[in-house]
Amino acid sequence: MMRSTEDWISQYQEKGAFWLHDGNPKRPHALLTRGKHSSGFFDSELVMEDSILLDEATSDLVLLLQKRDINLNNVDRVLGPSMGAITLAHDISRHIGHNCFNHVLRAYAEKETNGNSKTMVFKRTVIRTGEHVLVVDDVLTTGDSVGLTVTAVINAGGIVMPFIAVLVNRSGLKEVDGRKIIALIDHSMPKWMPVECPLCKEGSEAIRPKEMENWARLNASY
Repeated sequence: MMRSTEDWISQYQEKGAFWLHDGNPKRPHALLTRGKHSSGFFDSELVMEDSILLDEATSDLVLLLQKRDINLNNVDRVLGPSMGAITLAHDISRHIGHNCFNHVLRAYAEKETNGNSKTMVFKRTVIRTGEHVLVVDDVLTTGDSVGLTVTAVINAGGIVMPFIAVLVNRSGLKEVDGRKIIALIDHSMPKWMPVECPLCKEGSEAIRPKEMENWARLNASY
């Protein structure tokens, strides 16, 4: 039986992969990739490292796509931004292949920075002209990485499917570049610019949550 959003949030909690700030100013808070701050964070890596649980998650996500009457038979390749979505793209491509009895490839895009300009490029994988590509991500926070990935696929000659599949959508968005977001967990969480951050004003330090030492600090007793 497919798990609900609430069930998957419970799974993240059991894995220690869902964190919320308790208001204690001694406790750090999350510094997100694009520089904003937050009082909560989902770390999908702690779920994806469990191959059995990831298999269940990607199975449910593919079933969710099918329940939305989305035709997956046309998907040629599943692709996500590195590093977080590489394993996810692999498992989703496998489930689509098994469910639809077609051969589905996987790929990933990598970030490249040129001055103030950021793009996604294909260094180790390729997109072939005319391929129908499903873009996926482990956690959608701002949609920026997914948007850059969509652009990279189009520039490479691929055809991006009209939906984005993610494990966790914490962005509050319903679409990215006109493509509907389909998520196992749809749970909006606050984001602030540093000058607006209420936790900073209380003296809490902003740290990168994905670093193991920092994740331990976020979850420590204070």
